Amino acid sequence: MELVSIIQARMSSSRLPGKVLLPLGTVTVLDQVVRRAEQFSAQVVVCTSVDSEDDPIAAHCASHGVLCVRGSLDNVFQRYRDVLLHDDVLETSWFARVTADSPLVSPTLARTLCVEAVQGLDYVAVQYDRTPLGVAVELIRRSAFLSIDPETLDRPEREHVTVRLYEDSARYQSVRVVPPVELQAPECRLTLDYSEDYELLQQLFADDNVSAVRAIARMRSEPDLAAINATCVQNKVRP
Repeated sequence: MELVSIIQARMSSSRLPGKVLLPLGTVTVLDQVVRRAEQFSAQVVVCTSVDSEDDPIAAHCASHGVLCVRGSLDNVFQRYRDVLLHDDVLETSWFARVTADSPLVSPTLARTLCVEAVQGLDYVAVQYDRTPLGVAVELIRRSAFLSIDPETLDRPEREHVTVRLYEDSARYQSVRVVPPVELQAPECRLTLDYSEDYELLQQLFADDNVSAVRAIARMRSEPDLAAINATCVQNKVRP
């Protein structure tokens, strides 16, 4: 199906500032995410904040021909809403939420979720306890998202964007999809949050054809590689 992917990005990471524009492979982390999102999307949009600290993200997108929409730093929900209502953004029935700290986001997994995005559903995601952190997207029905009154959201809902869609089961219908077998590797960590994550990703991206599946295979066959970020703890809410 036709899909808009919206990549949320900011420079102000507390543990690894500026991580989305760090070099990775032959480009930047953000470029790697955009390249993969383009494989399953009709349009890719980066959403960042109007904070001056995020000016480099907007400049980078402008120089690479990627649409960038800027909004609130702390209210990420409103930032997504601004993107969906932007004149230059395609009005597709569904959109994907993608994070810029996921340079190995999986087009294969995204297409799997697209197959499940059928009439009657508002939110489609993977079973997160069966996948590596950093490979998945969330699919959201545009009309369902825009039906949410931003004034009714609490702080976690504004920050984590999709909470209302999977917690309010009386109003919104959601489904969790079993990932493909080759991506069932919850012991692997493929996100970028710590310097150890970056060290691992740099080694993985030495392979020009690296994918989530190839990365998982390497980490399973090379224990020393998997050990690089094995002690990193994720404190983000996983939907």
